[in-house]
Amino acid sequence: MSGIAISHIERMERLLRSEELDRPPVSAWRHFYGQEWSAENLASAMLNFQREYDWDFMKINPRAAYYVEDWGCRFGRPADDRTKPSLISGAVAVPDDWLKIKELDILSGAFGEQLRAVKLIGDSLNGTLDYVQTVFSPLSIAADLVGSDELFGRLLEERTNLEVALEAISRTLVRYVKELLRLGVSGIFFATTEWGTRDRISEEEYLEFGRPFDLLVLEAAAAAKFNIVHVCKQNNLLPMFKDYPCRFLSWNKHEPGNLDFAQAKYIFSQAFIGGIDQNGALLNSDPAEIDRQYRRASLEAEGHPLVIAPGCAMKVFTPSENIRALRDCVGD
Repeated sequence: MSGIAISHIERMERLLRSEELDRPPVSAWRHFYGQEWSAENLASAMLNFQREYDWDFMKINPRAAYYVEDWGCRFGRPADDRTKPSLISGAVAVPDDWLKIKELDILSGAFGEQLRAVKLIGDSLNGTLDYVQTVFSPLSIAADLVGSDELFGRLLEERTNLEVALEAISRTLVRYVKELLRLGVSGIFFATTEWGTRDRISEEEYLEFGRPFDLLVLEAAAAAKFNIVHVCKQNNLLPMFKDYPCRFLSWNKHEPGNLDFAQAKYIFSQAFIGGIDQNGALLNSDPAEIDRQYRRASLEAEGHPLVIAPGCAMKVFTPSENIRALRDCVGD
């Protein structure tokens, strides 16, 4: 298709059909911490970022706190876009606290606010761009309810009442995801956060406390155009997600213990999202290194469907010239 430009939506569709492209799709996402506390401001931040860089799909990047606020976690709001919200108090400290975690009304509170933001974004895009909403896994939400990875690790080992909470979280997310699809999202960006790595959890524990609840949420999103499963951190458990019902897998291939695309293409049928190191090349390198990582990722994938992107959210202080280099490395 040399010389023939196609729309963002058609480019993503052609990628998923393994058809010829004018260029590889590219996308990126980051936080705007100070603007993430209302539907209107979040929508504005996401739309402005899209207008500035013209990505091939939008990953809505809300505050991580929204998943746990309605269950009782309290946070200090940041004063600017570069300061992360601070946890004031968690909702779970002892096993009996898990029993307080009940299914939520997703049309009110923080979940309702996110639905309003999604509608504002969808209305503004008006069918011109695919967009996905971020949804954390039930296990990672349970960890955030505790507010301490170390304490959650102990509660995970103890197991008492944890499954009851995971069921309530999952039921809430199932209702939430169905409402997201009703509003018109292209899919969900399903993230494991700190709880998809061998550094935090064993494969056996993930099979017990992760996978069954993940699949409930992803099954609720099955009617979406495409869903993305994002497996965070180094030494990740990516092979455990081989048969998850999604069109894309996203991870940072540059982190220690993770598969690169040359290995992954023989294991997974899903398309890949990634290739650029958000902690290295995007943050500290000359823009030319971003182009080198793009070319290396393309060679590794060798025809396997690939969206060029960072391996996770970009740091808020990523230089704008490096973000521009990421957008421009694939061509116009």
